Amino acid sequence: MYSFQPIKQTKATDEVLEQLKESIIKGMIKEGEKLPSERALSNVFNVSRGVVREAIHGLKATGFVEIKQGPLGGTFVKEISLELLETGFTDLFFANKLTIAEILDVRQYIEPEIARLAALNVNDDYRKALNIALAEENQPFVSPDDLLNKLTAVHFILAEMCGNRLFEGMISAIILNRRIIKTLLKKLLKLHGTGGHDEIVQAVIAGDPEAALKAMARHVSDFRSVFLKLEQDEG
Repeated sequence: MYSFQPIKQTKATDEVLEQLKESIIKGMIKEGEKLPSERALSNVFNVSRGVVREAIHGLKATGFVEIKQGPLGGTFVKEISLELLETGFTDLFFANKLTIAEILDVRQYIEPEIARLAALNVNDDYRKALNIALAEENQPFVSPDDLLNKLTAVHFILAEMCGNRLFEGMISAIILNRRIIKTLLKKLLKLHGTGGHDEIVQAVIAGDPEAALKAMARHVSDFRSVFLKLEQDEG
């Protein structure tokens, strides 16, 4: 059924993990399918069950599988999506391998282009969604999650509008990564009030790509400058 090969190398866990991952990526083990038991895999790979267990935990940590408990439980293959990018990036950030300053630097190149593309793809449905998002920004927030949703809604709509799945994935995984932003909510209250997206949205709604690009460039540049100054003052 599977074309796994017995493991002979010393790094057994890594080898098992890579073979399982390759089988998932190539569709040999499909989304929603349950992996064979630890005992079965240990026999196939000619390794201990502990090695298999470590490899499966590695797959879980990188977003390829989920482990369900109970009589019908087991290890199941998850959908391969841009969520994998978010998982990897989040881990890098919280391991102190990347900084907010680096994210803000990259943001200056990505989001203006997203706004430009969004203006090229605007339609009545998107106009309505953007106007609703702007109106919501002006409403009081009732929780930290509500605040986060209000301050990022316009950006996520524009990312969807741009028509490029990688740009859209980069917004959710890197630029507006929710797990990272939640650590910055107190700063966001000082930096990002209502009305910050008005010029951008109006340019996009008007279908003016160059105006949308310039408005977003000003927005992200101003945010970056104020944020880094606040970081410096607090440091």
